[in-house]
Amino acid sequence: MKWCPLCLLQIGRTFLFVALCTLPGCVERCPMYGDRRPAWLAIFSQRCPCPQPPPNRRIIVSVEQQVMVTFENNMPKKRYPVSTSRFGLGDKVNSCLTPQGRLEVVDVIGAGLPKGALLRGRVPTGEIVRANTPGHDAIVTRILRLRGKESCNALAMKRCIYIHGTTAEKCLKKPVSWGCIRMASRDIIRLSEWAKPGTRVDIIPGRMPPPEELPQ
Repeated sequence: MKWCPLCLLQIGRTFLFVALCTLPGCVERCPMYGDRRPAWLAIFSQRCPCPQPPPNRRIIVSVEQQVMVTFENNMPKKRYPVSTSRFGLGDKVNSCLTPQGRLEVVDVIGAGLPKGALLRGRVPTGEIVRANTPGHDAIVTRILRLRGKESCNALAMKRCIYIHGTTAEKCLKKPVSWGCIRMASRDIIRLSEWAKPGTRVDIIPGRMPPPEELPQ
């Protein structure tokens, strides 16, 4: 049995129409049927009711490059300039060193605070400090508390190692902190809305690895 070109064209148009109707909301806006669209087409416009697993989120900090990259399902999402310790890497008490290795976010502090909101002891003081104000080198805007997950960073939480907003934004991309990981206020706000307690954080001494070489 042979199909004539006109029949094949009509069949192709039909398949194309049905395929387009699988797009969410297409059936409701279909100009061909309007209010007379067949009920069976609505099946193709409905989203899958099956629950979708949340994305696997993690944060990688490269000390060599002074940069942070967020990942979802091992694919890079956002890149931020940061600042780690001026004294290097380590986990000794009272050393002001930035710990390396695998950590996790324990808590996100400061939700709803404006940019530059000053925090002391993880408590907002009510004072607002503008970025790069002379004489100020403070924790502002948001705090992500970190807890070490390895022996090389076991004291991180006791040492109050955070990812936090800084007033010294002009010094980002340089290792000038007192042990914490500093970010610009606008960046720490975005990060705090994305990261959740339990989000994995890896601080690595070298350069940012490609997705296929992320720490296991």
